[in-house]
Amino acid sequence: MSETSAPVIDCDGHLVESIPELAEFMDPSIRKMATNSGRNRNGVFPTLDGIHYPREREDAPAREYVQASEHRKGSGEDILAFLERVGVQDSILFTSEGLSVGFIQQADYAVKLCRAYNDYVAERFRGVSERLHPMALIPMQRTEDAVAELRRAVRELGLPGAMLPSLGLPLHLGHDYYWPVYQEAADLGCALGIHGGSSIGFGADSFTDAWAARTIRHPMPLLLAMSSMLHHGVLDRFPDFRIGFFEGGAAWPALLLDRMERDDAVYVSGGSGSRSLRDYFSSGQVLIGCEGNEDILSYLSQRVGIEAFAWASDYPHEVDVVAAAEMIAESMERPDLTSDEKEAVLGGNARRFFRL
Repeated sequence: MSETSAPVIDCDGHLVESIPELAEFMDPSIRKMATNSGRNRNGVFPTLDGIHYPREREDAPAREYVQASEHRKGSGEDILAFLERVGVQDSILFTSEGLSVGFIQQADYAVKLCRAYNDYVAERFRGVSERLHPMALIPMQRTEDAVAELRRAVRELGLPGAMLPSLGLPLHLGHDYYWPVYQEAADLGCALGIHGGSSIGFGADSFTDAWAARTIRHPMPLLLAMSSMLHHGVLDRFPDFRIGFFEGGAAWPALLLDRMERDDAVYVSGGSGSRSLRDYFSSGQVLIGCEGNEDILSYLSQRVGIEAFAWASDYPHEVDVVAAAEMIAESMERPDLTSDEKEAVLGGNARRFFRL
């Protein structure tokens, strides 16, 4: 097994919302959206896209999914059981239904829904155990409301920060319209995390094969988001701002690295901000969720350092108890990373980034 015994931190787990439970926290003006099934066919959040399901194929794994407990899948109790069974100390929890929050076009509704969601996860997940750390949702449709809700979620509810949708919002995430939110996150000392989800808006809209869309729908939007933030100066303007990129694995930064280094070599200005990608990655401002056992991780550790990479389970989505335990074991046993690098990926980097 491993030479490291440091606690493992999951930087990207998922809670699964119970809409009836969430409805209890909603403003009466929107509660009927969650409780009237005759009018509400798609839940309280928009759908992510039109290709997520079904995606069955003949060579799908035959092994039965192993849930952590007999509790409702993705509930606070189930996730706590997962931590116990797999040997994980803490988990940062992202939404499931709310991955599509960026597609909401009515700002007033987004404000009310995000507020209800944050009250809900603070009580039903954070309230189950201090080892569970749900990321808030904030209404980026209107930055003044996003700032206010982020402040409330962190100061009053004790949440570690908020999720930003990788797609759906009308402007790229590096745009200065969103800068007040980044300033507030820096002032609060909390983290924001961009999370992949949708297949809409980056060139895959006309795909008709679900697996073709699945291959790129997480890493490509993260690549776009990071490029926009670096080249529009977000990380330079807000040196205390911390931003994570989740669900896309470890490989996609290699493309950005090579293109940025080429631009720096060919053009006088380079156009890549005031620092190299290695500097940004080692600064503590950036975290990238990964599986820990990707072959490319050792290559990237040599090129940009290991400080920006952290293990993510994705439980209880595609990954179950067995798969999560296998990822951790494979990460611990790999010979191409040092003991310190393994400890950093499996826990140290996420602990520092989220200030656990």
